[in-house]
Amino acid sequence: MPSQSYQVIRDRLFIRLKAASGKKVAYNHKIATHIGSHPASLPAFLSVLNDHPEFKAEGLFLAPGSVLQNDSVENLLAAIFRNYKARGWTIYYA
Repeated sequence: MPSQSYQVIRDRLFIRLKAASGKKVAYNHKIATHIGSHPASLPAFLSVLNDHPEFKAEGLFLAPGSVLQNDSVENLLAAIFRNYKARGWTIYYA
């Protein structure tokens, strides 16, 4: 069974969000704080995550509807974890 560290997944997401906005990322921030509030922003950002080389190599695929634009970063991270777990991955805490 494949496995990945919580910290590695979290860091990948936070780095991408910070690169998108230039702002420090926190769990309670709205996703829109980092990617903008335009309706096309979230699907475009999910595509960026899906195509991120490390996420892509691990099979991540988030579709629109996995999270909402007004959701928090914490909810986006939870959606990523759900995707990993649904595909048989173990998330471990190091």
